[in-house]
Amino acid sequence: MPRIDRMIQRARIAETATFDKTQHFVEEALRSRAARRVRLHVRRMEPVAVRTPRWSEPASFLEDLALDLAVGEPGIGCRTVNLRPLKGRKASESWQFTLHVVAQLGSREWRHRPPAMVADRGGFRFALGQLIEEAHRNVPHPVALLAHGAEHAPMEIIEDLAVVWGEYSSHCPAGRRATLVLAGTSTHAWWPMADAPRVDLADFGSAEAAAAIVGQTGNLPFSTLRKAAHFTGGVPGLVDAVSDRIRKDAVLPQEDDALLASLGPMADEIRGAVDIVHMDSALADRLYDLVIGEPVTRAPEVDDALTMAGLVRDVKSHGEDKIQLRTPAIAALLS
Repeated sequence: MPRIDRMIQRARIAETATFDKTQHFVEEALRSRAARRVRLHVRRMEPVAVRTPRWSEPASFLEDLALDLAVGEPGIGCRTVNLRPLKGRKASESWQFTLHVVAQLGSREWRHRPPAMVADRGGFRFALGQLIEEAHRNVPHPVALLAHGAEHAPMEIIEDLAVVWGEYSSHCPAGRRATLVLAGTSTHAWWPMADAPRVDLADFGSAEAAAAIVGQTGNLPFSTLRKAAHFTGGVPGLVDAVSDRIRKDAVLPQEDDALLASLGPMADEIRGAVDIVHMDSALADRLYDLVIGEPVTRAPEVDDALTMAGLVRDVKSHGEDKIQLRTPAIAALLS
């Protein structure tokens, strides 16, 4: 093809190419980005840890994830379970609960099945490995166990899950048929399988928060929707609380402090977290420094504790790791 013809052809292609109008929304959909990362690891049959900040609603996240995996190609059958019942349980009770849950992976339907009885930790690991191998052999399609509330489980249970799933992964480097997703609030290295990927469950982006509110309440005046989405800061628990408030009264208080007070139990939880932080002067001073809402350079000695409390979040600003108040609702409480 002559050079001039090639130039004309490239020019025509450039003229017809346009920027995808939905790309901006996709780039700001932070929680959806986290979901895509988890789906990628699950489809590879890789065990993955999801670190969930306070009020991030991991149960709904995993339920949506299970639906996406089930209808995707190839389809993956998921069992979603809450590990909160393990809080304060004796070791023997925790073993039986965990074995009962994992036993469901090899079943064609979610039904009660008496798990193997174990008397010690070694027996628990052996029985757990047997159940995973059974699922690997019997399931007609890949399966995944999606567990949230891992912070409530005894550390020994988490360690044993990691060890046994690690052994299964090493025995079956390819062609695995089962995997595990563990979601918990801890920001520390509570996932003993060092080479397994970890994903931080992000809050909603601004457009995502607005879409979530509309999805729960229906169409709203733009000013109401903008105020509600901004006030929540994208924190899923606050998004749900504000949406519930709109469904009940169809209006929102105009002042931030009045809006926060109207959110009931959610407001009490945030207030309780702030009250605990006030018991440490260094943490309290740091929190008030963040009220302006601008990202500041991260200081792990104070910011780790504030992150655990659910009051701040990590952000990237000009390529640097910084910290920011998680939601304007907290600033309203401090003002």
